[in-house]
Amino acid sequence: MKNKTWIAFANRKRCHHAEAFKELGYISWTMHRTHFNIGDIIYFFMSDERCIRFKGKVVKQNCNREDSSYWIEQAPNDKTYRIQLIEEYHGTELQEKHLFTHGFKGYLQHPLCNNEELLSYITSKF
Repeated sequence: MKNKTWIAFANRKRCHHAEAFKELGYISWTMHRTHFNIGDIIYFFMSDERCIRFKGKVVKQNCNREDSSYWIEQAPNDKTYRIQLIEEYHGTELQEKHLFTHGFKGYLQHPLCNNEELLSYITSKF
């Protein structure tokens, strides 16, 4: 099976994903209603910065949550994927205003893997 590339919404009001990536080198992501596979690539749209900033890779599944200390609210006690940090983007071309011109809609209710134009554009910047 071919691995997929995704965009996920990292909500700063719920969890400090950026700090977890920088300090732990990974984040835990719920398996509830999410269908990643080991090897999938995920780009993270940061809610507070309004840009794609991190690229991660799914390296494990059915893990206990290990990033609870980075949560604002009570962290869910659920099974998770471990998403290892691959790269952090430091440019300006992945800001929301640029993403809109490539098919971005502004908010992601759930991770997205079927917007080929947008994913191709993001991939080209990393």
